[in-house]
Amino acid sequence: MSIKQFTLLIITLFCIGIACSKTDSDNTNSTEQHNNSEDKGDGNDTPTTLPNNSFVHITTNGKYTYIADSYNSIGDGETVEISKEYWICKFAVTNAEWRAYIDACGESAPRYWNNGEIPAGREKHPVLWVSYNAAEDYCRWLSSSNKEWLFRLPTQAEWEYAASNNGSIYPWGDSADVSYEDGILTSRFNYNGVIAAEVLKNPDQVATYNNERSERYGEQERIGDIISINSNGGVSGWVKHSNYTGFIYTDIFSEINTAGGNTCAVDAYADGISWCGCYNMSGNCWEWTSTVEVAQNGAEKGDEVNIIRGGSWYATSSSCKVSFRGEGRRPSGAYNTVGIRIVAERK
Repeated sequence: MSIKQFTLLIITLFCIGIACSKTDSDNTNSTEQHNNSEDKGDGNDTPTTLPNNSFVHITTNGKYTYIADSYNSIGDGETVEISKEYWICKFAVTNAEWRAYIDACGESAPRYWNNGEIPAGREKHPVLWVSYNAAEDYCRWLSSSNKEWLFRLPTQAEWEYAASNNGSIYPWGDSADVSYEDGILTSRFNYNGVIAAEVLKNPDQVATYNNERSERYGEQERIGDIISINSNGGVSGWVKHSNYTGFIYTDIFSEINTAGGNTCAVDAYADGISWCGCYNMSGNCWEWTSTVEVAQNGAEKGDEVNIIRGGSWYATSSSCKVSFRGEGRRPSGAYNTVGIRIVAERK
């Protein structure tokens, strides 16, 4: 990497616009629990050679027990090792950060960018359509320019440990804490109810079924007759794969999806942060982990995949639980709802 390229990386990571203070968390208690208080110490837990001040220090006693098993039976999670301390980024990797990478390395831009440029206003949104293999390349690139730190993707256990507060199924507790009343959605996280509430502000707008396999291909229908939200924020009419109907098979959804989905800035939803200060561990985008398992859900069910965690702008509120397991994607694939959160460890 040239000096000019390295300088571009550092400037971009420092100046991306995410203003937040460093939070150093010292977690030294039992296998299933962590200390929820911050240990600010002398400020030396996170050395200044990390690319920015958005990494939080996580330590354990060497083991972690999952909240649920891979079939999502709460209380039946297995115990695994977390063998060493790590620093996890409070935010998913953004489009602006990915811009610095592809400029330095000559990689192709994600498919939803406009002629290779970040969609307007989405600099701080999570980068999507990035495969696991590409995410690993990104981590190697970051590591190559830093003498002290190795960057990588988290294991599933490391991800869940940073996301859950003493076994809570959401970062803040065991309830989704979502409500929908008089056309207003109140939520701590970005899930499919957010986009449903937005389009339902104009329930009379007409959507066209645009999937050629749909039994209603070319037909039009009021959006208010396609999709609805109950008082707890649950969405009906989102999708019916058996006949290719539902909201996601309309032109309105296609326009949103083509533009990069209904993501939000990576520092949004401050009232939904995890115990250690990580943002959007529930919702916004699924996040790759380095853990390989057999998928229990979705189109990949039965296949060996890299596990993804956290749910997304497209997912139901249940899928956004930080306890939710069994979802994965093929490492060579890139997806409209999957992004990246990185961790660091000392070389």
